[in-house]
Amino acid sequence: MKQIIILITFIIFPFQIGKANSLISLKSDIDTSIVIQTQRQKCIIVQLINKFTDTEGLTKILLIKKDKKKLISKTLPSADDIKNLNININKYRTGFILKAQYGGGDNFYNRDFYFKWIKGSFFLYKIVGTHAKPNFTKSIITVKNILPFINIRDFNIQCFLENTP
Repeated sequence: MKQIIILITFIIFPFQIGKANSLISLKSDIDTSIVIQTQRQKCIIVQLINKFTDTEGLTKILLIKKDKKKLISKTLPSADDIKNLNININKYRTGFILKAQYGGGDNFYNRDFYFKWIKGSFFLYKIVGTHAKPNFTKSIITVKNILPFINIRDFNIQCFLENTP
């Protein structure tokens, strides 16, 4: 009887592993979605989408739509690319803030990227950076005004996520 159970286990077990691997497929869901109205009463939808695949793992995509048409789709770095990276978006005046928190151990970093709607696109105009250490009561805060503004199409977040304030 024991030998029959072992034989059945060896026959069934490899097929179960194959089934488990084939069940993982592309999945995506909306993490955050905000609606921004322009001065001409156009609706802009800014979404942060979580996308999971068995090959790439979890990635976030910044998706911007205007009048139900996709304007921009940018893949953002993952926590594998930058240590403990967490990205969120918030509505702010005539645009939005892309918030990035990362780091660990003795150094924690925040970068707030301010975008505003100008002439048919979003532009980066300001970055607020914070560097905090767990055992210190003070944080280092830096504000950098971006001139000329950077079009979101040309924006690369990894250029601004360094380990200095």
